Amino acid sequence: MEIIDLKDGYKFQMINTKSFAVSIDDETKVFCPFCYSKIDESTDCCPTCHKNIPQLIYFHGDDQTWIASGNE
Repeated sequence: MEIIDLKDGYKFQMINTKSFAVSIDDETKVFCPFCYSKIDESTDCCPTCHKNIPQLIYFHGDDQTWIASGNE
């Protein structure tokens, strides 16, 4: 599990079994949820930051943080 930031203009969205950042203006493009590099939906590991794409990203209300899970 890892705390991640949600950038303005993006939202997190699950596609198949992985969670990506997508632009609110154009949901057809997916981005790495860690470094926001444009990637392909079939990517398992970001070629820019080398982190695995997480299975789930959820909001932790107690401390107002986003958590990426299943990317170990």
